[in-house]
Amino acid sequence: MNHNKPMKMERPSSALILVAIFLVLGALGPVRADNASEPDSPGQSQTSKQSTGKQIEAKVIEQPSAKTTEPFIITVGAPGWLAGSSGISGFRGANSRFSVDVAQILRNVNVIYSFGGEVRRGRYGVLGDLLYLNAQAGENTPGLVSKVDLGVQQFLGEFFGSWRIIEGPRGWLDLLGGFRYTYLGEQVGLQANNFAIDAASTNLVDAFAQQLTTQGSDSRALIQQNIVDKLDALDGRNPKLPVAPLAAGEKVKIANSVERLIEGQEPQLAAAIQTRDQSTVNQLKAGLSGQIANSLTNQLNRRFSFYDDWFDPVIGLRGRFNLNKTFYVTAESDVGGFGIGSDVAVQVYGALGCQITRSIHAEAGYRYYYDDFRDEGANGFLYQVSLHGAQVSVGMTF
Repeated sequence: MNHNKPMKMERPSSALILVAIFLVLGALGPVRADNASEPDSPGQSQTSKQSTGKQIEAKVIEQPSAKTTEPFIITVGAPGWLAGSSGISGFRGANSRFSVDVAQILRNVNVIYSFGGEVRRGRYGVLGDLLYLNAQAGENTPGLVSKVDLGVQQFLGEFFGSWRIIEGPRGWLDLLGGFRYTYLGEQVGLQANNFAIDAASTNLVDAFAQQLTTQGSDSRALIQQNIVDKLDALDGRNPKLPVAPLAAGEKVKIANSVERLIEGQEPQLAAAIQTRDQSTVNQLKAGLSGQIANSLTNQLNRRFSFYDDWFDPVIGLRGRFNLNKTFYVTAESDVGGFGIGSDVAVQVYGALGCQITRSIHAEAGYRYYYDDFRDEGANGFLYQVSLHGAQVSVGMTF
């Protein structure tokens, strides 16, 4: 009986030890599973698990962050500049002052187009615009010229680089630098008034013959009175288009050619008058009058053309201020020339804009442009002209 009691005490203690071991293993198992990044394989050692975990962690840290690039922003538009023109233009002092409103220009336009565009990325961009005008007009005139036909072709092209120096939720400000190219072509066509020329030639020769009967004759004064004073159409006063008086210098040439014709016939005519040979006098007068008329007709049935172009370096500023989500104001100002092309060229623009959609906008404003250009190599050409008027623009951004 006594030998069985110790055996009963050993069994419960062995069972308790086994239970304790299972409890510890059960507690450690979840801890290892939580610390591992992947389920352990049966043959994987604790050291390889820790090493793999460090490698995975190191790979995650070494992955470079994604780089964000700013997109290109493209804007195109069609500015409609309703510009009139005024100023002074001419050659070596033979200048004319003109003022032509936009309505008169539009009535005589053959072709007109304009375009503007910009490409921007971040703070930097390039932009440009162009304007081309082709117009013709005719006008009946009194005097020895019955009609004057005018033609003008003008091209303005601008190209700028821009740098955005200020940008915020309410607007931005850009610094501009670039160049402007100007091309100008002008034509003046004259049509001689044959009836008026015949009458003026006859009156001139009669007056000259009358002077020969008295002491001292002034043929130059007679030419001025009977011929040159009737060539006002060559002065280009108040033209229908902004065209310089290309034929104004012909006045002196015409006067000189008529004077040479008179001087060539003066001895014979004077001798016939002194001998009172009226038949010879009439014959000489008729022949001289015909020569003068033919010379005038040839010189007045002509077309004169002039072409010039120049580049101007330009610097400027432009900006935009948002009034609210829909409306904004914008302005631009630049100055150029600096004696390289023009002596000075100034442009100012201001407008109220409307952001119709996220990609479509419209502006209504006023643009003023003044150019002071001289070309001594082109007969002292002078071009002091301003273009000014309302501008309506529509643009789209991509």
